[in-house]
Amino acid sequence: MSGYPTTFSDSLTDSSVWRRRFAQVVDWVVEARSHRVICLVLGIWLLNGFDLAFTILSHNQGMLHEENPLARHMLTYGVTSIVIYKIGLVMIGSYPLLRFRTARITELGSFAILLAYSVVAVHWSQCYDLYSLTAAHYVETAASQLPVGLAAP
Repeated sequence: MSGYPTTFSDSLTDSSVWRRRFAQVVDWVVEARSHRVICLVLGIWLLNGFDLAFTILSHNQGMLHEENPLARHMLTYGVTSIVIYKIGLVMIGSYPLLRFRTARITELGSFAILLAYSVVAVHWSQCYDLYSLTAAHYVETAASQLPVGLAAP
C-alpha cells in the first residue's frame, strides 16, 4: 500500500495526495461541463425546431408578419428555403459551442441561448392560446350559448 497515507495526520501533511485529488475533481468538473454543454446544445436544437415549426405554421395560417427581413424573404420562396436557412444558422452557431465545450464561458453562453429560446417558446405558446380563444369556432359556440334576447339575428 505504498503511496497511501497510513494515518489521517499523514494524509493532511502529504500535499501530493491533495494535489492529485484536486486534479481529479477539476477533471471531473471539466468532463461534466462538456456533457452539460452537449445537453444544452441539444436543447437549443429542440427549441429551434419548435420555433421553426410554429413559424411555418403561423405563416401558412396568415397570422405571422416576420420581422427578420432575410427570413421574410425566405418565407416568400417557400418552406424549404426557411428550413435550410434555420438549420444552417443553428449548425453554424452550434459549432463553436461544441468545439469549445470545456470552457466555462461556453457553458454560460449555451445556457443563455437556451434561456432565450425558452422565452420564444413561451411566447409561441401564449400566441397560440390567444389565437385559439379568438378562433371562429369558439366565437360561434359562445354566440350559441347567449340568452335568446341577446342573440344576433
